[in-house]
Amino acid sequence: MTLTKRLLLLALISVLPALVIWTYTEVSLRRAREAEVNDLAIRQAGVAASELERIFDGIQSLLIAVDETPSIRTFNAPACSNYLRALQQKVPYLLAFVALDLDGRVRCQQSPLPVSLTQFSGRPYFQDVLRERGFVVGTYTPEFTEGGLGAHPVLPLAMPIWSDDGEVSGVIATALDLRWLGQKLKERVLPAGGSVTIADRNGIILAREPLPERFIGTRIPESFREIVHSNHAGSFEAVSQDGVRRILGYIPVQMPPKGLYVSAGLSSKAAFRTINQASRRGFMLIAAALILALSLSWLISRTFITKPFDMMTDAVRAWRRGNYLARINLPGSPGELGVLANAFNDLMDDVAERQKALQASEERARLALDAGHMGTWWYDHLRGAGGWSSQSAALLGLPPEKTTITIPEWRELVHPDDVDSVFDKLRAAVQGKGEYEDEYRVRHPGGEVRWINAKGRVFFNSQGKPVYFVGIFQDVTDRKQAEDQQRFLLDELNHRVKNTLATVQSIAAQTLRSAGNSAGFKEAFEGRLLALSKTHDLLTRNSWRDADLHDLARQELAPYRRNGDDRAVIEGPKVNLPARYAINFGLVLHELVTNAAKYGALSTPSGQVEVTWSVIADPERPKQLRLHWSERGGPLVEKPKRQGFGSRLIRRSIEGELSGYVVINFAPTGVSYDVSVPLPADS
Repeated sequence: MTLTKRLLLLALISVLPALVIWTYTEVSLRRAREAEVNDLAIRQAGVAASELERIFDGIQSLLIAVDETPSIRTFNAPACSNYLRALQQKVPYLLAFVALDLDGRVRCQQSPLPVSLTQFSGRPYFQDVLRERGFVVGTYTPEFTEGGLGAHPVLPLAMPIWSDDGEVSGVIATALDLRWLGQKLKERVLPAGGSVTIADRNGIILAREPLPERFIGTRIPESFREIVHSNHAGSFEAVSQDGVRRILGYIPVQMPPKGLYVSAGLSSKAAFRTINQASRRGFMLIAAALILALSLSWLISRTFITKPFDMMTDAVRAWRRGNYLARINLPGSPGELGVLANAFNDLMDDVAERQKALQASEERARLALDAGHMGTWWYDHLRGAGGWSSQSAALLGLPPEKTTITIPEWRELVHPDDVDSVFDKLRAAVQGKGEYEDEYRVRHPGGEVRWINAKGRVFFNSQGKPVYFVGIFQDVTDRKQAEDQQRFLLDELNHRVKNTLATVQSIAAQTLRSAGNSAGFKEAFEGRLLALSKTHDLLTRNSWRDADLHDLARQELAPYRRNGDDRAVIEGPKVNLPARYAINFGLVLHELVTNAAKYGALSTPSGQVEVTWSVIADPERPKQLRLHWSERGGPLVEKPKRQGFGSRLIRRSIEGELSGYVVINFAPTGVSYDVSVPLPADS
């Protein structure tokens, strides 16, 4: 990625916080508004249900008064018919009144009573009244013939007629005009852009706004049928039957007014219009800021980066063509690029001499491989294919051009007595830590038997599956397999002891040079040895494969971390550091904690230390571990006049051992360290 692209990427990243804040605010506002609208929809449905209860209470009171009329109780046809006719004219939204005896025959109605033997005992409201012996709300009725009405949708409401001796002697019923009911709800309940739906217990719509003519008498869709008989009120968002997306609050038939399903809908578009407008404005502002940042970044990059780099690359091309007299001459005062150009110019003064040294080094390496009878080999687990270098082919008695091999061919080369052992050790390396070393016999095509020492390493993917196996061959015919295996184990132990002793020796020498007296040397030396020992303990627990960075940090900061105390904050993802990384990071963290305890934030009761890290993944470069150490609340910080051993140890561990870099900021409020190291591919 070019510097210009990185600068543009940095400009893009600078806008990300605003985008994240905008997104968070947007989500929070929408969730809050959604909860508010859902609650409002339920309350709106409750208002509609309350309006229905008020209407039904009035009708119930009216029917109770009718039931007290003697002509109704005695089914005095002329008198009760005149009474019902006068009553219906006073309440026109009740289209008909009718009194029926226990056989379901009409005995009184407001219109002249024709001679009829029709029985209406099968009407649901009639049966409900006799069963419940009280006021009932019926179901959708398209034609109330017992009341002398033609085709007209109504909702029957009825209650029992009581005789003087306290027994039910008949049923008084009335027919509520559903068109009037819909208009009433529209005037009292319907919000702007909203909807209201009333359905009976069978799911048949009694009233609907808007578009009542399309829906009255139809059944609620099957997908919504279960909420009609739900146990509690609720809300949901859906596309209504008229094609408008709404948030619907509903009251099921089990809740008052019992026997009816009530729902009220609020337009989603209207409910979220203000939030949507604010979101668009915020997005446009962020987009404008992003365009401005990218434009400025491109202009700055073009002026201060691209042109100087073009001059530098022109000089590099001249050097590659063999013109070692070419130099980089940047106009003006280019700052860091000028320093880089001067470094390139100085470098080219030594290019010719270094070329000669490089050629001599390559020749020595080739002679060393030939003298050591060594060659390389590899095996790709994903493709199931393997091969080796021409030197390896020669060691095995094969033509140099034979650089590929299959498993069966390899079995033929290995001595029959060693085949099982060889493949067992190869499988053990694949199934274990990935380290491999073996010595065995091979048979040359001419029949000669030679001893081969093979070493290699298995590389695993993030799931722990083997991906690649690489190693070297060496002809060790003059050594015996059993003796070599024992020597390998002793060498491995000796190697680790040497490394540890070398590290201790280096720490002792450096500490001695920086210590002011023997007491200071003893304290510093013992502390660093203890840090090295603790890191070794962590590695030993995991068979020297790796150690968790969390464990290293907690181990060093343990004396300063107590329950309920945030003096030492540790935060970061899980990172398993290989042994070499763990040892160096253990020493670095020990130096940071020691400095903070002596001179920094941990030397005061109110001081605080924060250790955070992250892993940066980039497909074009190795993963980077970024660790940030910051202190605050300690003594006033002044930049030291000379670099002590602790600082040199930190830089040597990070920059020398791990090929990373360290940036130290001696801010007055507290020192901070920014560390970055490349991680191995399998970390």
